[in-house]
Amino acid sequence: MTLYQEALRYFLRKTFDLREGEIKRALLMQLNIFFIISTLLIVKSTVQALFVTTYGKESLPLAFVLAAIPAAIVSTVYTRILSRVAFNKIIVGTLVSSVATMGVLGTLLMFNVFTSWAVYVFYIWMTIFALLCTSQFWILANIVFNAREAKRLFGFIGAGAIAGGIFGGYLASALATFMTSESLLFVAAGLLSLCIPITRGIWRSSVSEAPGSIQQKKRLGSRDHPISLILQSRHLTYLAIIIGVSVIVAKLVEYQYTAVAYETIKNPEELTAFFGFWLSTLSIISLLLQLFMTHRVVGVFGVGTSLFLLPAGILIGAVLLFIFPALWAAVLIRIADGSLKQSINKSATELLALPIPIDIKNRTKSFIDVFIDCFASGLAGLILIFIVSPTWLGMSTRAICLMIIALIGVWMYFAYLIRREYIKAFKMRMDEQQETKAPAVVEPANESVFGGLMRVLESGDEGQIIFVLGKVREIQDKKLFGHIRSLLHHPSAAVRAEALKSLYHYKNDPLIEEVEPMIQDEDENVKIGAFEYLLEHSHEDRYLRMERYLREEDYHVSGAALVGLAKETRDNPGMKARFSLDQRLYERLEAIAQEDDPEKFHVMRSDLLKAIGYAGSPKLLFVIESAFHDRDPEVVTTAIEAAGNSLHLSFLPPLLEMLPDEQHFAHAREALLHFGHGIIEPVNTLIKQPSMRVEVIRLVPSVLERIDSQSAVDCMLDLLDHDDLTVHLQALRSLNNMKLQFPHLRFQKKAIMQRILEEVRLYQSTLSVLYAQIKIGSEMKAQVLTPEEAAQEKARANLVQLLEDRMDGHLERIFRLLGLKYPTEDILPIFEGLQSNKPDLRINAVEFLENLLDPSLKKVLIPVLETALLDGITAETIENLDINIPDEYTCYQTLLDNKDLQLRYAVLYLLGQSQDPRFLPLIKRYSTQDVMRVKTLEKTQ
Repeated sequence: MTLYQEALRYFLRKTFDLREGEIKRALLMQLNIFFIISTLLIVKSTVQALFVTTYGKESLPLAFVLAAIPAAIVSTVYTRILSRVAFNKIIVGTLVSSVATMGVLGTLLMFNVFTSWAVYVFYIWMTIFALLCTSQFWILANIVFNAREAKRLFGFIGAGAIAGGIFGGYLASALATFMTSESLLFVAAGLLSLCIPITRGIWRSSVSEAPGSIQQKKRLGSRDHPISLILQSRHLTYLAIIIGVSVIVAKLVEYQYTAVAYETIKNPEELTAFFGFWLSTLSIISLLLQLFMTHRVVGVFGVGTSLFLLPAGILIGAVLLFIFPALWAAVLIRIADGSLKQSINKSATELLALPIPIDIKNRTKSFIDVFIDCFASGLAGLILIFIVSPTWLGMSTRAICLMIIALIGVWMYFAYLIRREYIKAFKMRMDEQQETKAPAVVEPANESVFGGLMRVLESGDEGQIIFVLGKVREIQDKKLFGHIRSLLHHPSAAVRAEALKSLYHYKNDPLIEEVEPMIQDEDENVKIGAFEYLLEHSHEDRYLRMERYLREEDYHVSGAALVGLAKETRDNPGMKARFSLDQRLYERLEAIAQEDDPEKFHVMRSDLLKAIGYAGSPKLLFVIESAFHDRDPEVVTTAIEAAGNSLHLSFLPPLLEMLPDEQHFAHAREALLHFGHGIIEPVNTLIKQPSMRVEVIRLVPSVLERIDSQSAVDCMLDLLDHDDLTVHLQALRSLNNMKLQFPHLRFQKKAIMQRILEEVRLYQSTLSVLYAQIKIGSEMKAQVLTPEEAAQEKARANLVQLLEDRMDGHLERIFRLLGLKYPTEDILPIFEGLQSNKPDLRINAVEFLENLLDPSLKKVLIPVLETALLDGITAETIENLDINIPDEYTCYQTLLDNKDLQLRYAVLYLLGQSQDPRFLPLIKRYSTQDVMRVKTLEKTQ
């Protein structure tokens, strides 16, 4: 690569953000649109002058109307051809036929053959040609570039269109001084013919040779008419309306501008030169906007906001022209229309089509650009005929300004609507990744929902029935009573127990005789549920019945009765005293101590633990505490449940210590949740104690996330300051879950914003260190390594892997924090999309996120996230992020100053392998204990 080429690449990268592999594609596309627009400007200047001088300005509205008829025919024929012919052949065919048409019409006009007819046909053909060629070009651009590339490069490519406008307009103005208007058509045909080999080259190099490219879809199987496809999509409908309204406004502006110019300048050649000059001047203004404004406006404020700039500019011009109906005011409104339309608005409008599937886009985009444009032009012509024709209203051009102002109101309204559809389109693509959906919320008042619940209770599986019973437990609706009652005989013990819990709340329909036999059920939970039901619903003989069960010789029955009594009398001191519950518990404890049968001992002990837990007797809590250390896991599980039911805060420390035990985690968490809101402050105090193990603290968020309390949120926000990174991540995950489940809670968005920026800074710092280590490793691999150097590189590889893991952690924490500032249900699918192995999903994820973020955060975060889309880290990646690469000594110093002990140990291990005296000062800065840990780590490698 020559010095000149390197300098050009650097200039393009720094100025227009063109990256490796994009330069050739972007330059070819820019050159292509340059020749298309140059041709269009020459043709347009020529046609306008010929038409106005031949027919007068009064004929312009009629020409607008007549253009809609052939546009409809062309659009219909084009759609049918598109379903049968490859897209690249259609583009080339359009160019070839356009060159031939210009040659034929130019010849007819030059020799005065059918002049009047030719001028009209020429004007209408020019309108369709301009729309069709540019529409096909931008569809091709959507195929060649993905969404992220398009966001950066459409501005650069659009600069080619504006430069073509400058060149073509000034060329027409200059040639008009010594050439006839008819002769300019042959110049235009020559320029357009250059687009044919360029288009073929673009397709061959950027589409047909690209692996997995879209050319496989260029033949479209759907036969639906474009109008049908547009009406089926709000996105396309709004896009069509916006383009239609904008065309009507543009035609009204064009008429005002042309009419005022014609009244002022009578000579045809001078008028051609005037139009050519101002078209080129507009292009210069557009070029300046494109180079210095478009990328920033669209990139920072987004597609939606950018759509409002053009109508706002025209609105200002319309007001001025209404007040000052002079040529300079007409030029100003034309400047507002022409400059913004071809720069910011053009890029924003083309970006609106990005989320539309390519097959739908091919069939509808050209239809919208051609037929809708021409139809709107015809409608504008009718409006002009009605307003300015002496036969009708005969109003002045000032009256058109009022019409423009009204239409701009409609334009802005639909611009607001399409912005929401644009964001929704990317969200729908993210939703496609979600494989599971949350259960629907039960709405008891809805008859169709009730029908579904009944069907589940009748024929659902065990999990479905239990889920529904949990949802309808306290509804007590008569319609469900019979279905729940039938579940008392269900083969699943879990279903029978849940059915008893639900029937417990039906006070007016006691089922004493049906439930009483269930105290003999094989399942312990069913027995306990039966006793609870009988105690609640046996009003007349409650005490006698219960006393009989408590004295039952069958220890299964008496034990279940004791548990049921303890649970039922928990908040009833009078009943508890009447049955002498504490005394019965002591007697049961003594009986267990004398029991020799292991099975009976186990059952009686389990029932006693449950009963003590429900009773909450302080003097018997030691029984639960001693069971925590039992060798039998089932006993420990029962003790954990009993501790949770007791609601005694003295059990909090042992329950917390149970959380890291996988076997008992779920039971320990449920036990802690029994304490409710009252657990938050004591737990917060316990986890701040130095003696609390970090393994326990990591699991505390999984408990607090299920408590609907602002205090729980504040406690977990405090955990974000913990030294352990895993604690950070677990706290963030739980906070996201809380925001989804309890959206009314507050999450300190200003503080969250600061944490996001800090995580971005840490991500960039880690990235720079990682790149430095990879670079050092690459240099070492190029050499023949000694055994010592090979060991050093192995240690470096371990460090690199650890740094990559840390970057993944930073990325997840960034998204988890974003989920607290923005809608969590949107942010988490975006994060999942970034982790997908499908490039289009990753690209759509970033695009969707960019439309959600505030401009200030977008500017910082999007460049960082784009690095996550890359397969590797390059010098260009680092340069785009504008971060410094530290030297080797600074790398190690940065990592050793980190709180992450694992990173510190990995660095010290690497330094130990390198045996480089330069790094001795770094090692000496750390304690002997750390060095000893590193040596221990070294022995395990």
